[in-house]
Amino acid sequence: MTSALDILNTVPRAAALAMIEPLVERSPWVAAAIVDQRPFADDEALAGALVETITRADSGSQIALFNVHPELAGHEAAEGRMTEASTSEQGRLRLLSLSAADAARLTRMNTAYRTRFGHPFIVALHRVPDLQTLFATFERRLAATPPGEHTATLAEIASVIRSRAARAFGAGTNTPPNLAATTLE
Repeated sequence: MTSALDILNTVPRAAALAMIEPLVERSPWVAAAIVDQRPFADDEALAGALVETITRADSGSQIALFNVHPELAGHEAAEGRMTEASTSEQGRLRLLSLSAADAARLTRMNTAYRTRFGHPFIVALHRVPDLQTLFATFERRLAATPPGEHTATLAEIASVIRSRAARAFGAGTNTPPNLAATTLE
């Protein structure tokens, strides 16, 4: 059986872009910057290329990338406008069905964070075991300095990209579902 990575490495450019773009939240420019580096040896090489593109980007591009991420249990979630990956990641911690008290707390934290740092709070939810850990992490990062938080946000995005790449293109991963609608010719 052909692996998802083998397919990525051999499909036409447009199909490859469609496969890579979901790894980075609503930022097709990142996929476009690395697609022509194919073939990728493994999911880690793919993720590394994406992360390097982001870390080398200017601060304005990084902030724009931060701002396309949804807030945790925010209005994008309520309106059903999150990407499939974000919906799944937030759903794992049941952020889409919080108690009224937890939802209000998260709303206050989202507002405070955006006011302080100018973009949504971004955390690699795959590393967060439960809601209480999420709240503790959020509180700690609210107290960070802006430069420190910028660095932390980049690290969180890198972790999300690595996790998504491993799920989509890791060893033993077969044809990705989003390829079914993509032309392979």
